[in-house]
This record gives sequence, structure tokens and C-alpha cells, in this order.
Amino acid sequence: MTDHQNEFLYKMSSHLRGGLSDVQKKFNDVYRLEELEDIVQIPDSPLAHLNAAIMPLVIQVNDFVDYAETVTNRMELDLQDVDVHALMEGVLMMADQLAEHRGGIEIEEDIPEMLPSIEGDPTRLSQALLNYIHNAVKFTDKGIVTVRVEKEADRLLFEVRDTGIGIAEEDQDKVFEPFETILEDKNDPRLGFGLGLKITEHIVSLHDGETWFESEAGQGSSFFFTVPL
Repeated sequence: MTDHQNEFLYKMSSHLRGGLSDVQKKFNDVYRLEELEDIVQIPDSPLAHLNAAIMPLVIQVNDFVDYAETVTNRMELDLQDVDVHALMEGVLMMADQLAEHRGGIEIEEDIPEMLPSIEGDPTRLSQALLNYIHNAVKFTDKGIVTVRVEKEADRLLFEVRDTGIGIAEEDQDKVFEPFETILEDKNDPRLGFGLGLKITEHIVSLHDGETWFESEAGQGSSFFFTVPL
């Protein structure tokens, strides 16, 4: 995409995010109306369906904004001293929710008791790791997703390993490319816009780290990134 197109994408996605944010605020106000208490408390209510319909749109638009920030160099980090165990606690809680929603998947962790702190943006690092986990859960029908952290000589290594469908050799060049997919069925419900891994790559690059993966068709995948100590 050209610089002009990237700039248009940023402005368009930011405008959409602002509009959806207003919708969410107004929708939350509805939940506080006493006149609607009975409707809100009904299981499987129309309001619950509306909320469920809005959330995927919010997530997708946020991905577009983040991607637009990467290609226009607008993404900035809020650097601070990061407690890795606290970071991982929040990430694993979200991972458990993703696995529970998907069904048939167990989240395992391999995290040492003693880990040094790192300088980084905890929100963006959580986002990067959750993008890996979301993909692992999405492409694993039944099995295990393992989240691992390891201290190396001058960096921390983060790994998300799954027992899912894996990636054929001929598809591996597509993995970190936006708007690409390894899925052949264009009606597959797992089909997205392919932005998450590109966003992760950019976040890690801003931390002076590296991203890569190892995979084999039918044998699962391992996705890695590093953050310097």
C-alpha cells in the first residue's frame, strides 16, 4: 500500500473506532436504565445478542487502527519497568477465557519462578502475546496450548506452542503478512484479516526484539518473540 493509502486507512479506522466507542457507551447506558432491568436480566435477551454482535466489530476495528499505526509509524510505547509475572498473570487469565470459549483446549504454562523485570510497554506486550495465543487457540481443534517464558543470556524469550493444524511449508511466507491466510475455505469461520501477527511483529520490533515461528503441517506450531534485558 502507498503512504497515501496507509494514511487513509488510519483516518478511516480511527473514525470507525470513535463511532463504535460512542455506540458502546450508549449501549452501556441502556443497561443502567431501571425501566429495562427485567429485559437485561433475561437469559439470552435481545440486548445480550446486540452486545455480542458489537464486540467482534470493536475488536476488528481496533486491529485495523493498530495496523494503521504500524504502517504510518504512529504507534508509541509507554515504557516502564515491567513485572513479567504480573504481566503473565493477566495474559493467562485471558488465555483461559479464550480456551473456554473455544472448547476442547487446555492452556498450560511453563514459567520459571525467578524472572527479571524488563523495560517495556505492558499493554502492548500483553497484546503481542495474546495475538499469538488467539491464533493458537483458533487453529487447534482439540489439544494443548503452552505458554512459555525463558530467560536467556541477554533477553527474555516468550513462546506460544500449540498442537493444532500446523502450517505447510508453502504457506509459511504468508504468516506475518497482513491480509493473508493459510485457510483455503473462504467461508471458514476462523478466517480473519491476518493483522494480528503483523501487529505483534511491529510491537516486538519497537521493543528491539525479534519474532519467528517453527511449524509443520499437521504437527502444530511454535511462535516466539524476544525482549532484551
